[in-house]
Amino acid sequence: MPGQELTKAIARLRLLLSTVESKLKELDEAIRQFQAQLARAPGQAIYSSYPLEGVLAAMAEVQERLNAAQTARQHLLAIQQRVQAELDALRLTQRVQEVKEELAKLQEQPDSERVAQEVQRLEALIDDYSQQAARAITQPSQPPPPSS
Repeated sequence: MPGQELTKAIARLRLLLSTVESKLKELDEAIRQFQAQLARAPGQAIYSSYPLEGVLAAMAEVQERLNAAQTARQHLLAIQQRVQAELDALRLTQRVQEVKEELAKLQEQPDSERVAQEVQRLEALIDDYSQQAARAITQPSQPPPPSS
């Protein structure tokens, strides 16, 4: 992937990650609200003139919304994890490209002991970053932690 395309892909993933994190915050707040509503609902049956059937129907509706929000949160966590893994792999790929460019410039210089050592160091970095990127790409996804 050429450098400019790689930079665009990284930027797109960073934006997506930011959007996912924002949505997670929204869902966490909604989940807290639904849980609070469910906790308050029995008081409606006790201290108000609402019929029991109405309170039960309201609780069922809030529970449905809570379940949907918790499911959406789990889905977002799975997306977040995958996006982060892809972003990590692309960043490593970008670093490999940068080191390769640095190596190419260095190899154009006249041979010296210092240049030879730096070439070895950069080649080792390229190997290390390439292996890390491969692991990041092929790593099996971990399931997201259960929501509270």
